[in-house]
Amino acid sequence: RYPLPKNVEIKIIKPTDDYAHESFPESKYAIDFLVEIGTSVLAARDGVVWKIKDDSDKWGLEKDLAQEVNFVAIDHSDGTYAEYLHLGKDKVEVKEKQKVKTGDLLGYTGLSGIMDKPHLHFNLFKIEGGKGVSIPIKFKD
Repeated sequence: RYPLPKNVEIKIIKPTDDYAHESFPESKYAIDFLVEIGTSVLAARDGVVWKIKDDSDKWGLEKDLAQEVNFVAIDHSDGTYAEYLHLGKDKVEVKEKQKVKTGDLLGYTGLSGIMDKPHLHFNLFKIEGGKGVSIPIKFKD
């Protein structure tokens, strides 16, 4: 399912130039949803919270801000993982190793990492050779 509440209009934006997803194997198929700050982020599938970060309020277009992104990463136990990026500082509502169901609240969008406007970066990936490799996403209602 979409990682946003049903009442949120789905607006997709595509980064370009140095930030184009297609330029990076780890985010080739990622989707950026244009949303307001404070939008609820929901689990797209069942899984276990693998990693979280929610301690940053630094953001902008400088590449060194990549380490400042707040996120939740979910292990789906079928070899795939989902990552939800650009969450707000102290706005993650789950803990590592917590089980989540489709539609559960993970946190809220905010400003963190490399970005120029509020959005949710959603990526589905698998790990090959120790690195994340983005895979195509298909949503169901």
